[in-house]
Amino acid sequence: MMTTDTREGSGSSATVLVSIQWLRAIAALLVVVFHGLYYANTLTEQFGQSPLNTPGFAAWWFGFHIFFVVSGFIMIHTTRDFGAPDAPKRFLLRRVVRVVPLYWLLTIPLAIGALFAPQAFGIETNKYQYVLSSFFFIRVARAGDDLRPLLGQGWTLDYEMFFYVAFALALLLPRRWGVGALTVVFAGLVILGRAFSIGPDSPILFTFTDDMILEFLFGVYIGLAYETGWRIPGWAAAVAVLAGFVWVAPDPSGPTFLINGLPAALVVSGFVLGPRLNSSAGTRWLEHIGDASYSLYLTHTFILLPYRKLWAAAVGDHLPVALYLVSSVAIAILLALVVYRYVERPMTLFLRRRFTERTVTTRADVPAAAI
Repeated sequence: MMTTDTREGSGSSATVLVSIQWLRAIAALLVVVFHGLYYANTLTEQFGQSPLNTPGFAAWWFGFHIFFVVSGFIMIHTTRDFGAPDAPKRFLLRRVVRVVPLYWLLTIPLAIGALFAPQAFGIETNKYQYVLSSFFFIRVARAGDDLRPLLGQGWTLDYEMFFYVAFALALLLPRRWGVGALTVVFAGLVILGRAFSIGPDSPILFTFTDDMILEFLFGVYIGLAYETGWRIPGWAAAVAVLAGFVWVAPDPSGPTFLINGLPAALVVSGFVLGPRLNSSAGTRWLEHIGDASYSLYLTHTFILLPYRKLWAAAVGDHLPVALYLVSSVAIAILLALVVYRYVERPMTLFLRRRFTERTVTTRADVPAAAI
């Protein structure tokens, strides 16, 4: 979710960074499979079957962390106006135009449902406060330690918005000083969070001091390395990607920035700093999913849960539950491509022309969201 797409070169000859498109697609697909497995295993439990598992890789939540690192990379790579007086305003306006409309559009029907039937959403707090917080990216507990907004996967946008504000403030400084300030502040917040054992019972402070925010910094520094021309050979890039996926897989417990963030940084480094990836007919589908990654990320749960209920009623245990997983992921992708083509993209174009006074007409000018 950035100001412009990730491009190599400048001006009209700029081209989309294929590696970032692939990473967006991979991250989004990991998240969809993560949630798809959850619903698939509610079916296996209902039918008294053994749960589905994916031998060799179980950390499908890894997609969230790849998104965070990619976001930091794109942010530094596409921002050139550090130190300009109006840079923060321009940056935040572009972010709001890019991120908020589709999220709000999808949150509205959930908000209506929550106001009339809060128990259906498991809301145990003030429903009006909770709904408003969901719209404005303010973390508040739905119930107990559940800090998800109405659109559950939108929890990552709470972090994104925090990083956007922090990055916008950093734009007040020259680039070197701005990045340095971000590093010191984020590291300091994480240390404070650990020192005072800030937990989910203080949702906002917990978000601001969560060591997950360091993943954005990993992406920023990968972007700086990319800009200096630092590259790694193909074998090293392959090792980095493989090591990242192996590292994250065994155990989700421990400091997030170590068990998820650093592996995600390895994967992103392998894709971005390795040999340049080129678009081809065989990989074009992955780029299209990368374009629609924000739509896929936000809309896939609108398919998975209703489809799970339909499967239970119409199919039952007559077909392998694995087919539910495969078909639900495929349908979610198709829906996302439609939403991107007919809702997200035209809406973003219109709002950019209206509020940022910039005419955008090419694919490279309309970024697929980092999340």
